[in-house]
Amino acid sequence: MAAKVILCGDITGRHEVEELLAQRHPEVRVDSVGQTWELVERALAEGHDVALLLRGPIALHQQRVDAVASLRRQGFGGRILVAASFLTERHEATEAGADYVFDPDRQAAEQVIKAALYRPRAAADHPYLRYLLVGEWATVEGYDEELPGEPPDLLLAATSCHPPAFFPRLAAYTKANPETYCVLVEDGATEEVEVEALASGVQPYVVLAQEGLARVGQLARTFLREKWLRKVSAA
Repeated sequence: MAAKVILCGDITGRHEVEELLAQRHPEVRVDSVGQTWELVERALAEGHDVALLLRGPIALHQQRVDAVASLRRQGFGGRILVAASFLTERHEATEAGADYVFDPDRQAAEQVIKAALYRPRAAADHPYLRYLLVGEWATVEGYDEELPGEPPDLLLAATSCHPPAFFPRLAAYTKANPETYCVLVEDGATEEVEVEALASGVQPYVVLAQEGLARVGQLARTFLREKWLRKVSAA
């Protein structure tokens, strides 16, 4: 299914971005509107992947900020981008809930859009760890004793899913793939397994009975967001 993007701004700015996207990323479906209320209405109803508020007159800044806040408050599932020149504009848009705010004189909108469509890859062995990532801006896959052939951005490993021999292999895997962020979760395995898991040195190591599932979710979400932001910032 083609990625869907919606733009909001004046007709000249929208036309320019639409043309550049059509030339460079024809696989992306682009819709555009002139009013912020239209952006909110359509983005929520049609499930766009990215909503971009283009740079506009300072007099309309509060409308753009209100649109960001409304999208976030109503549970928009995509990424919210804002193009703004002034520091105060960028700060207020971020405070309202924008995922990324950029200076259009420094970053091209069509390149930021394309980068923003990237979803970090996560792999988790236990179903409850995969369920933890439902609704996150990521693609989620499972694995068992065979670690993923293509290293994911995030790897979640539960001690209850593996025999002791798995953990030295996990340590070697994370050393060979330093770009993969691994969270090792101790969740009620045998003593032998827990000893091997600790000895692997893989960090962070979360003891579920002490720190809770919320801690695992916090670590995972923080890293996934950081990975996405690095991608978009470099566009």
